[in-house]
Amino acid sequence: MELFSLPVSSYSAKVRIALELKGIDYQASPPPGGYSTPEYMQYVPLGTIPAIQIEDQYISESDVIMEYLEDKFPQNSLLGSDPHKRALHRFLARYHDIWLEPHLRRTFAHCDPATRVQSELDDHLDKFEQRLQKLEELFEPTPFMVDETIGYADCAFPATIVLAEILFPLFGREVVLGPKVSRWYEATMANPVVKKITDESRQATLEWMNSGGG
Repeated sequence: MELFSLPVSSYSAKVRIALELKGIDYQASPPPGGYSTPEYMQYVPLGTIPAIQIEDQYISESDVIMEYLEDKFPQNSLLGSDPHKRALHRFLARYHDIWLEPHLRRTFAHCDPATRVQSELDDHLDKFEQRLQKLEELFEPTPFMVDETIGYADCAFPATIVLAEILFPLFGREVVLGPKVSRWYEATMANPVVKKITDESRQATLEWMNSGGG
């Protein structure tokens, strides 16, 4: 299996964590020709990352990839067998993808003070903080989000929080985690797979920013 990804991508990190937790062999490569290029879009029409190639088939969108991995490789299931817990995993992962992460991503356009629109930046930061606080109400750490073992929902959030820890100080703010999220984050980041991949993501993001974000 080939995974088209970039180390700075939180969604790529999410899929990499899932692949390694499930023990699936894969090779990570940058998208052929680059992100959203005509060459890459011959294979992945939306031009997005991550995407996977298995033989002559291409699958994109991180949540679709995650579901495919659970179907294709049932070993070391990240969803488990309990229907309610499976639904909660999916709900929390969806919360990350739709309600939380997009507000952080939209701050990228304001990293350069020369082109920053402060009112827009403040709105995105405020909403990210509100959604992060709302997360406190959505799960009870056990110590992971749904169960005693790390699972599907736990793959989504670590790289996003790491990215927030990098970006917020640039804007004069600090990431504040509530007590439940803090307990979950400590337990999740102690997992060697999560730590390795988020460390790589952190380093790549810092290098990208130091190079001017080009």
